[in-house]
Amino acid sequence: MKKPISAQVHGVLDYATVAAFLNAPMVLGFQGTPAAIVYWLAGIHLLMTGCTDFPLGVFNWIPFKIHGSIELVAGLFLMAAPWMFGFADVYAARNFFVLVAIIIFVVVALTDYSQRIEFPPPQPGDRRRWGRAPPPPVERTSESSTPSGS
Repeated sequence: MKKPISAQVHGVLDYATVAAFLNAPMVLGFQGTPAAIVYWLAGIHLLMTGCTDFPLGVFNWIPFKIHGSIELVAGLFLMAAPWMFGFADVYAARNFFVLVAIIIFVVVALTDYSQRIEFPPPQPGDRRRWGRAPPPPVERTSESSTPSGS
């Protein structure tokens, strides 16, 4: 069965998750420990998304399958956090954490982590360097390095 969420769509959902994490404490009115956890998760999720090897990743250091595994662990953490950190009685925070955990589980289950972005081969003058070895240094001959007026 082909999974319906592509790597491109998953990237959009990841950045939307970061925005949801950043806005949840203000919109839902929780503060203290749950807000601190959500802000930390927003920063970590933004960093991980930017470093993932998929269409919306910037640095392409983390394989997309590993990204999915980390998100699964994050979902488990979100599900348990209200009871681990003692804010299960703060209904808005608890419900937000549980809801986001469920959404993450659904997204992980429906994402096709086998997709791979293939970049075209480098062309002469191409300055893209991500994921490639730097070009060899240009050798200069002794004639071109001496001034012509001596």
